Amino acid sequence: HAVLIVLLILSGIQIHWPETFGIFGSFSTAISVHNWLGMALVADFLLWLVYNLVSGRISHYILRKEDIHPGMIVQAKFYIYDIFKNRPHPYAPSEDNKFNPLQKLTYFFVMCFMMPLLLISGIVYLYPSFFGSLVSAVGGLKVVAVFHYIMAIVFTAFFIAHIYLATTSHTVWAEFVTMITGYAEKEEH
Repeated sequence: HAVLIVLLILSGIQIHWPETFGIFGSFSTAISVHNWLGMALVADFLLWLVYNLVSGRISHYILRKEDIHPGMIVQAKFYIYDIFKNRPHPYAPSEDNKFNPLQKLTYFFVMCFMMPLLLISGIVYLYPSFFGSLVSAVGGLKVVAVFHYIMAIVFTAFFIAHIYLATTSHTVWAEFVTMITGYAEKEEH
């Protein structure tokens, strides 16, 4: 996911500010790269969704009653205060419960709402004649473009925050290793 997302962010920046950012060469090349990467992200997302639904791993993203109260309060206190006091993380991931309550809420929102809206708006923007009635219903192609742009900004902000929070583990790289390998190191205090 991450490589596609970074490249989509960079190509999107070049599309919006071609005179100041030219990593993909010409404007038309940036658009072509962005469109192909977008289709790859659609395929990647669909594979993620099918895998998580079929395997039952989607349950990792569903909040339980105890996640809401006291889980979110305890987790928020950790991120706002305890993390700066080097206190232990209040949540220990397990095979049955991979994410802390705020991660569950955030990842569910991102993967089940934001990502589909971003991808659908991108597809509609890429094929406006195919989706002509939808484009007309929402107020035109400019509305689709602005919506896609806003979703991309929000997604980029989430991505940056996600990277920052990943560096707040017991070592700077521990969470990145976990993301790549799927296995978490034990935190020692």
